[in-house]
Amino acid sequence: MKSIRRRLARELLGAALTVFGAGLLALYFAARHTAIAQFDDALQVKAHAICTMTLPTPAGVKLFFSNRFMRGFDKRTPHDFFEIWDHGCPLARSGSLGEGALPPNFGTLAAPLIWDLRLPTGESGRAIGFTFRPRDPVADRVEQPELQIVVAVERAPLDAKLVHLLWLVIACAVVLAAATLWFVPRALRRGLRPLHQLGEHAAHIDACSLSTRFPTQGSPAELQPITDRLNELLARLEASFERERRFSADLAHELRTPLAELRSLAECALKWPDTRNVSTDRETLAIARQMEQMVAHMLALARSEHGQLTAQVEPVALDEIALRVWQNCTERAAARRLRVTVTTVPTPSEADPVLLGSIIANLCDNAIDYSPPYGEIDVAVAAVDGRAALRITNTTADLEAADVSRLFDRFWRKEKSRSGGTHLGLGLPIARTFAEAMGWSLTAASDHSQHLTFTLASPLKPS
Repeated sequence: MKSIRRRLARELLGAALTVFGAGLLALYFAARHTAIAQFDDALQVKAHAICTMTLPTPAGVKLFFSNRFMRGFDKRTPHDFFEIWDHGCPLARSGSLGEGALPPNFGTLAAPLIWDLRLPTGESGRAIGFTFRPRDPVADRVEQPELQIVVAVERAPLDAKLVHLLWLVIACAVVLAAATLWFVPRALRRGLRPLHQLGEHAAHIDACSLSTRFPTQGSPAELQPITDRLNELLARLEASFERERRFSADLAHELRTPLAELRSLAECALKWPDTRNVSTDRETLAIARQMEQMVAHMLALARSEHGQLTAQVEPVALDEIALRVWQNCTERAAARRLRVTVTTVPTPSEADPVLLGSIIANLCDNAIDYSPPYGEIDVAVAAVDGRAALRITNTTADLEAADVSRLFDRFWRKEKSRSGGTHLGLGLPIARTFAEAMGWSLTAASDHSQHLTFTLASPLKPS
């Protein structure tokens, strides 16, 4: 399994060690260059000092050199060496050379030639060679002959310094590598601790603790969007689980009554078979149809929630469908002595005619069954703000404003006026589900004069 911590540790360690290594190498080569440059500067100073001791005389150019002031050029302590030539002929040389000689490699006074060589003593050394003209302070205007000089010294002090510098860099590299290997995993562990705590918190959440929320106070800014989204997800899950629990409880409650009636009818038929009446079969059939209707509604809601309810949208006339559906309800409205007003104008729209008819039938049944006797029903179809709209308004007896928000809840029926009867508490939820499947909206509103209005509106056409 891939680990973010291990991946970050590898990448950070690799990057840190690479940067430290490159930095130490750059520092080492810079310090090495400086040490060699300083050594060459000291070598050049020695060569210039010897040049100043080379003076012209009436007998020719002579070197006035003393080992007393420049030790190391004698035979006793042969560390430094020099040799001067006059047009290829040896003019002067240090006693430290003995029988040996220095290679005649020369540059110019402005750009001397510096190189490494093997000294006559067998040690490694470093030499400088250039041409110069001795300067006579008395006869300054007389041009002097051009001489060549090579000065060499043992480079053991330089090599020792470079070795010391190399070991210092290696020691620093080891210390930095050890510090990096120790610090990076611990820093990552501390940095990723909030993520680990978030995982531990999530591991303890189950269906019984959906009310738990992830803490947002004090959490890192990088985890804030994650905790917010997780809290929103938990809120939706809690609402969904609560809705399903309520639905299951309501379903069990709704099925208990018809099942008890069926059981009672069956027991009576078995106990007194000779007195069995046709009305018993009618009641059994009515109960079965009611349960069948309930199951059909539940299946429609389930299909809608799973995205399996599709609408076959086509051009329709909302006014014609509303009038046709209402014609089937006129007898029931007349039986309840309801005053009905129907107002329609040609209202073309686009919808699924089957789903639209079912929605209007549900709304009409709801208005007829829940209006008090001698109440009023107003049905109006028209275009409102560029949308085809159907409004059904009916008088109510005891519906409160707080009840309006629960009209579309499954199995909800207000006590007394909305309990019992043929209504299952699924008609309005089914109607809203069908409306949403077509892209329409279905809303409810109540005023202070005990009038309830359902509004079914088509989607707004793009301009």
